Amino acid sequence: MALYHESGLQLDLPDGAHVRLGSTDSYRPLSGQHLKEMDFAWLHDGRLVLLELKDFSLTTDALSPTDFLPVKAQAGPRRFDDLVAKITDTLMMLLAAWGATRWGQGLRAELPEPMRQPLKLVVAVAVNLPAHLKVHLAALRAALNDRVKARLKLADVASVALLDYDTLLQRPTFSPYVRRLPA
Repeated sequence: MALYHESGLQLDLPDGAHVRLGSTDSYRPLSGQHLKEMDFAWLHDGRLVLLELKDFSLTTDALSPTDFLPVKAQAGPRRFDDLVAKITDTLMMLLAAWGATRWGQGLRAELPEPMRQPLKLVVAVAVNLPAHLKVHLAALRAALNDRVKARLKLADVASVALLDYDTLLQRPTFSPYVRRLPA
């Protein structure tokens, strides 16, 4: 198992069945060109789980719903747009690897063997929000899925699971691998 600490959580991911796309040689030359990646990818029950973690719990009380939720006919808030970019770019990287584009061939060679062919995907974002923002989680989930709906369809993904940390730690897809770091 490989051990990672990120955003207040500890992840124990299976050897030979996980990858951090941001750590691959293929990704590095593109990282300064507005390409983003989700934090972790691992195999669970024959599916490739993609997980992005965001810990906003220690952010000041000045953080508000407008930092996360888009308003119709206005540019999306930066934090919301960052999530959209991470999801979209990660899907594009995987589809490039599986479709064997010139760049994708390099990434495909760096993926663990079981990830080198197309797999059913689970796309998840886990956020740790200050208490005053947790009531907005459902609206954020709906807005995020609305924004990436067509992109998800291209990769045969039904929706993004947007969860708070407590829910993440209870879900069987994540609970064997993820736990809170001691305070």
